[in-house]
Amino acid sequence: MRNGKALLKQTAMAAACTFCLIIWGAGPGQASELEATDSGAPSAKVMFPVSAKATAPVASMKPVLFNHLIHEKAVEKCETCHHTGDPAACSDCHSAEGKEEGKFITLEKAMHAKNIAVREDGKTPSSCVSCHEQQTAKRECAGCHSTISPSYDAAWCSTCHNVNVTPQQMADGANGRLSEAANLAVATKTVQETKRAASPATLGPAKAIIDAIANEYEPCVFNHKRHMASLMENIKDSKLAAAFHTQPETLCATCHHHSPLSLTPPKCVSCHPVAIDRMQPARPQLKAAYHLQCMGCHKGMDVKRPVNTSCTSCHKAKAPAAEAPAEAAEK
Repeated sequence: MRNGKALLKQTAMAAACTFCLIIWGAGPGQASELEATDSGAPSAKVMFPVSAKATAPVASMKPVLFNHLIHEKAVEKCETCHHTGDPAACSDCHSAEGKEEGKFITLEKAMHAKNIAVREDGKTPSSCVSCHEQQTAKRECAGCHSTISPSYDAAWCSTCHNVNVTPQQMADGANGRLSEAANLAVATKTVQETKRAASPATLGPAKAIIDAIANEYEPCVFNHKRHMASLMENIKDSKLAAAFHTQPETLCATCHHHSPLSLTPPKCVSCHPVAIDRMQPARPQLKAAYHLQCMGCHKGMDVKRPVNTSCTSCHKAKAPAAEAPAEAAEK
């Protein structure tokens, strides 16, 4: 049993039993019971912006679903999130305004902090965002994430802030008045109703001919289908990746990194000129853009072949031009 799970089981038992009474045997259109966690903790929970104020604050974002079951299977120990060693709710120490118990670190900061200083005692806390971003360093993710970063826009936020609640549930949740059983009922319903968009079998052309700057070498034949299939396979195998990559166009942004999301993005040459643009000297020329993007992705994913110094692995050398006959040359 992982560290802290025994205590989690004791503290969650009452809530779990109440949850079974409400969820077990639910009627049509209602949520049924989720798989139980190993620790006995609630399988899922809705996280509200808990406030010390008598009146619930006006929240600009929806509450967040925390799927404890999935995280328990993916995380080695409970202290990764419950960094004090006490498996209490995050809002016990971190509120919308900040509490003394949590060193006045607000709940928003505790959940979203990215650059967290390493503690000498080895108990460095992880926020939701910092932990998720650590996952992008994995080999199957690093190819894209070593060269591009999330946009942190409304669509990115709504991946987690997606729980629909009534105004009364929002008020009760933010003020800490929503019962554990009611919280679990909403969380379970959200888990079972959340559907991820299925990725299409293929995106874009099967092959792309890159010939805008072909000079010493033959045009490069880029196996577009194979690369896209590899990306889609990696996303399909990861619940975290699937949650954030619901739009097929997102995959196109891997290479077409500054173009609007589209299944038919513009060619690289539309932004990267063949020669350095004096008006935009910091923008890589086309040759540099190709090599930075391709080599950067291969390096991030630790692709062994082709090596960066082997030009002919991607470009076939042009055959030397045939010499003109001597007789023709004299004329």
